[in-house]
Amino acid sequence: MFSYILKRIGFAILTLLVIIVFVYILVAIFAKNPFFDSPDAKLDTELERLNALKESIRFHYLTPDSTVQRQIPENILVRLGFFIQSIFDPNKPFGDIISPALTSSFGTIPNLFFRPLRTTSIIVIPAFVVSAILGILLGIFAGYNRGKIVDSGINFFVIFFVALPSFIFAPIVIAVGIALGFPNRVLEPGTQQAQFFGLGEIIKSWVPPILVVTISSLAGYTSYTRNQVITVLTSNYVLIAKSKGLGRTEIFFKYVLRNISIPLVTLLIPSYIGLLSGSIIIERFWQIRGTSEVIVNAFPKGEINIIMFNLIFFTALAVFTVILVDVSYVILDPTIKYAQASQYNFGRLVKLYFVRRNLLSNRVSAVAV
Repeated sequence: MFSYILKRIGFAILTLLVIIVFVYILVAIFAKNPFFDSPDAKLDTELERLNALKESIRFHYLTPDSTVQRQIPENILVRLGFFIQSIFDPNKPFGDIISPALTSSFGTIPNLFFRPLRTTSIIVIPAFVVSAILGILLGIFAGYNRGKIVDSGINFFVIFFVALPSFIFAPIVIAVGIALGFPNRVLEPGTQQAQFFGLGEIIKSWVPPILVVTISSLAGYTSYTRNQVITVLTSNYVLIAKSKGLGRTEIFFKYVLRNISIPLVTLLIPSYIGLLSGSIIIERFWQIRGTSEVIVNAFPKGEINIIMFNLIFFTALAVFTVILVDVSYVILDPTIKYAQASQYNFGRLVKLYFVRRNLLSNRVSAVAV
């Protein structure tokens, strides 16, 4: 098991490196160049522009001036090398922010990202926990009452909210919330507005966006759990258990829960990444300064370092979550075994090939003599 985890971590790091190289090259080629719009790009003399360009290469930016570019023997791979080097810079990890406004407000890229991530987490964590618990319970209840009125009602709820886009659902919730006395925007803790309105209004302002994210996620969890429960209940081993006289509760804990747990873990654990990455629609409607706002603002400005930091963070989170899911399989079902020794040894096969070749050559030589 330990060797399997080490192999998976090695492949995860390799996957992360491949994605970094691929995305960096694409963004460097096609994205807007923020250095060209910065004050340093508006220099008078050719020498000043040349020196500024050399400095911009250190921060992975190049001006689109072909005359100056021909004098700089740098390319995208060199810029990629500077970026990888800047990841481990203790003063400015992951490079520099080219926008003066962002630099003065946040200083470094991790600060620029993790402050909005805290705001996003206030929405995501409660929504994820509530939607996962309610979704699983509703799915189990619907699966056990397949074809009944309750099942039809839950199915209607699922189909309705899966089909309803969030950009339509969110304004409806805002309108209803205003009528009920809820704020039409989120009050972030620590701000002057939050201190003025008090803790009660802060909590009320977070309820509508959490509700939208919860219901949107709840529909998917409910549908998936229901299908898994129906699959297990119609299986042969459950029918045999019923014929042996096992009770409904015993069958649920011994067969149903055990067999739906692995598919549910496969769905639930990675799903938080999608929620954590933020929803631009939710953040726009409630004026939330979250993670999706960071990446949406970075792309038009060509802030390649900010884009790459977002990519590295969420990709690393995703690939190591997959490893966590694989490890959880063994915890949920100890019969699953990983990293068993292969019956084939490639080195031994190559060695035997040359041994056979030498024997055949010796026999041919003996016959010829």
